[in-house]
Amino acid sequence: MSRILSVIAIILVTVGAAGFAQKPANEAAERAAIQAVLDAHGAAWTKGDAKAAAAVMTEDADWVSGDGSTSTGRAAIENDHREALSGFAKGSRHTHPGTPKIRFVRSDVAIVDGDSYMAGLHDENGKEVPPHVSSYMAVLVKEHGGWKVTAFRSLPQVKP
Repeated sequence: MSRILSVIAIILVTVGAAGFAQKPANEAAERAAIQAVLDAHGAAWTKGDAKAAAAVMTEDADWVSGDGSTSTGRAAIENDHREALSGFAKGSRHTHPGTPKIRFVRSDVAIVDGDSYMAGLHDENGKEVPPHVSSYMAVLVKEHGGWKVTAFRSLPQVKP
């Protein structure tokens, strides 16, 4: 009988861990903390600070830009941000407007779908392009008490 109860307990734990999202105890505070990470990235970008912009990433984060280029690791993301901020994005402004959709996969993992506003970017001829809003998807993880971006994907912009 105890063997049967042990097997049932193992099944319940396995199914419970895999089948049910675990929301954080204080969901509103965690949502605000995630928004603060997004805001910190935008503010750092606007200041032209690649190091601070990349500081919101995990050490092993990966990033896919709107043009499809990829960066793996915080150091590479920082380097790519530095190149952008000294080139086509020099002097640009970046924010994450609106309220992103945040889904907690676990209390320490969240998927974020949101918008990204960019203004002051320049084309290959140095001409400023019109401001635009694009969409993104990011996965954030909570480590050492704070949220960090571990995966970021700029999404293709589909026009009707």
